[in-house]
Amino acid sequence: MSNNPDIAIVGANTPVAEALLEQLAKRNFPLNKLIPLAFDNDSDTTVEFADKHLHVQDIATFNFSSVKLVFLCQLDDSYQGMVDRILDAGCRIIELESNLQNAPVVDASLLSAESPLDEPHIRSASGLGVVLTRLLQSLLNTGIQSVQFTVLQSASDKGKAGIDELAMQTTSLLNTRPIKPVAFKQQIAFNAMTDDSELNATGYTRRELELVDDLQQVLFNDKGLSPGIQPSFIHIPVFYGVCLDVYIQLDNELDLADFEQSISDNPDVELKSEDELVTPVSHAAQMDKIFISRVRKDLQSNSRFNFWCVTDTIKSGSAINGVQIAEILVKHHL
Repeated sequence: MSNNPDIAIVGANTPVAEALLEQLAKRNFPLNKLIPLAFDNDSDTTVEFADKHLHVQDIATFNFSSVKLVFLCQLDDSYQGMVDRILDAGCRIIELESNLQNAPVVDASLLSAESPLDEPHIRSASGLGVVLTRLLQSLLNTGIQSVQFTVLQSASDKGKAGIDELAMQTTSLLNTRPIKPVAFKQQIAFNAMTDDSELNATGYTRRELELVDDLQQVLFNDKGLSPGIQPSFIHIPVFYGVCLDVYIQLDNELDLADFEQSISDNPDVELKSEDELVTPVSHAAQMDKIFISRVRKDLQSNSRFNFWCVTDTIKSGSAINGVQIAEILVKHHL
């Protein structure tokens, strides 16, 4: 009998879960049995994992006491009741791509074998939070006064519904048929818009403020730091991948070469040459690296820097981080 745990994935047919399954196989994650789960599931649905097709089971009838670890990749109105069911069964939870409960937020790159992971329910930092943490953590010793970033989000930010809507709108408009936005509040095909999640009284959206909260909790608070963080989210008509235009104000001056070394000093990050155009289509979709280019100093200051970043946050952020957290749990805490 294997000592490796049985694991369940809630929302197994979502883009996040697809990326998670790919990373579990790619990293040879130590598991005994993997059970994919979905809401209102069709009995014939399967997902691919490690060259096998696994039958997707219905969450409503699944006995969570048969597994040790559950990945939450999709939520519905039964969120709290489902979480209670999982915890009452004695399972550990790693929640991905949501922020509906005040679970501790974790980035695996900041953990060690001795890091306390005692809470039964933890949340992987958002995909964007993971990407920015891995870009900025090596600059903490230099000191970060502020970071501003414009995030150009693809349709995959809204999951399968967003991807399908962009495809359907594109086809309809090219054939002069009317469209009705559902996943997005306005037309997304051949268009661009600011983030359409709820606006806060500050003028920032819910998604923008959630990212600020992730960065403060994961990257800065344990260091006693509180730099200014200014996010701006924009939806663009691209299926996969995220682009970020990042502007950083440091406490001290830094040579450009040292700055480039710092932000690329992570195995998940790759610095591209200035003559290579880095785009979400060519360098982000279906890739698990974080690509940066156009690194440059501010024209008036040696302590301000700007760079362009492209990645697929579902893969390079959510999926990889979720698996890395699980690897630490399985090795040291389960």
